[in-house]
Amino acid sequence: MSVNLREFLMSLAATTVSIVLTFGTTAIIDHKKQREEKREMTLMIMFDMRESLDNIRQMDSDLKDLFDIQVDVVAHPGKLEKSYYDLAMRVPIANYTTTTETIFRSNIETIQTLGSILFIRSVSSFYDVRSQYKKQIADSFQNESEEALTHYEKLKDLAISNYIFVSETYLMSMTREYEKCKILMKVSEKDLDTFSQQQTHLLEATKGIMMDEFQQFTDAQAERVDRLRKAIEEGKKELNNR
Repeated sequence: MSVNLREFLMSLAATTVSIVLTFGTTAIIDHKKQREEKREMTLMIMFDMRESLDNIRQMDSDLKDLFDIQVDVVAHPGKLEKSYYDLAMRVPIANYTTTTETIFRSNIETIQTLGSILFIRSVSSFYDVRSQYKKQIADSFQNESEEALTHYEKLKDLAISNYIFVSETYLMSMTREYEKCKILMKVSEKDLDTFSQQQTHLLEATKGIMMDEFQQFTDAQAERVDRLRKAIEEGKKELNNR
């Protein structure tokens, strides 16, 4: 083999190795990035699911407390007035946010990143049932109980036990989908606790900045109010001097 041919083959081999290393390293980095993005997105969604379940479990518990108070007041009508506060404080209120659900449903890249069809189906089912819970339990009960808490006859006829039955059914369905997602994506409660702590630290880190900015807005608003007050006073003086 000639020297020139040997050098050419060595140069070709070196170039080939360089290309393989370059593209191979890029592929590894991209794969790692995609895996991290998938994990972060999964934790975000499942943390939202867990927070929602906590809220819904509280509403379910409040409904059961309401039923106990209802039974007591129906048996002893004289307790209605004194029991109003206990009844009102236990009316179920849905206080979860829908931001994560909106991101999940509206962004096709989210679905592509997550990859798992079974996970996507379970999350979608969870959010569908959560929406039904808000409409058929929280919103419906608030409307129906508005007058019942102060009128004996209406309180007596308020079907709280039916609400409890539907609530338990929905809660069981959402819990099943949540547990299924944990298995599919290999996410533990400890993982979600860590994610929650990270979110808390982030909020605490930005709290000081937000408070400073809010104070600036407050000061600026106070200055505008004072300027307008002085302008009104000057306007009155000018009108009086005419």
